[in-house]
Amino acid sequence: MLSRGLAVVAALAVLTLPMLTTARDNARVERVTFRDGRATLNGRIKGYDYVDYVFPVGAGESMRLSLKTDRLSNYFNLSAPGAQEAMFIGSVSGTDFAGTAPLAGDYTARVYLMRSAARRGTVAHYVLSIELGQKSATAPNGPDYADGLTGGPDHWEVFGVLSGEALALRERPSAKAKRVAELANGAVLTNLGCRNTGGERWCQVKDQAGKRRGWVKGGHLRESAGPK
Repeated sequence: MLSRGLAVVAALAVLTLPMLTTARDNARVERVTFRDGRATLNGRIKGYDYVDYVFPVGAGESMRLSLKTDRLSNYFNLSAPGAQEAMFIGSVSGTDFAGTAPLAGDYTARVYLMRSAARRGTVAHYVLSIELGQKSATAPNGPDYADGLTGGPDHWEVFGVLSGEALALRERPSAKAKRVAELANGAVLTNLGCRNTGGERWCQVKDQAGKRRGWVKGGHLRESAGPK
């Protein structure tokens, strides 16, 4: 009886495997690179295909997303970092979103087809436009998120760093720049302003003692009430 039950389970596993593989094959993830705070993404999806466009946004920063498509069944959803549910659902709210980021981190815009169209193998060609903040504020050579003196949060908190690792504090906004220090989850930092560099958000900060300052990746920062 036991061996027969195991055989049934094994058979079900074999039947399920192609379905899981197909689902994974339908997904594609792309990290968005911005120029002057704007990105224009041309794409094509068919059936159950979908594309996740990932991009960093600062807490309180404005976002505008717009989808132009040749299929009425083609939409996008927008999700905040770590959220289980989308903050914007295209099939309910349309093809345009304008709002502010509730927290800092990587946001995801998922472009997809409605199930009824996906089932028929419909093909959609689309253009997704993303704009962060104002053009003058998102230039690579200037800050694109305010410091604590001009409307931004006074403090950041480090979060989302993997166990056993640390967030590097660097001399310049580049992963190749010299490390000044290493910061653990929960570290509170003073906000000196952020910028987009090479499609990544970098924020200039200083520690609470004021002895060390430098740049860290903004995807690991969230607004903090300050030292406890």
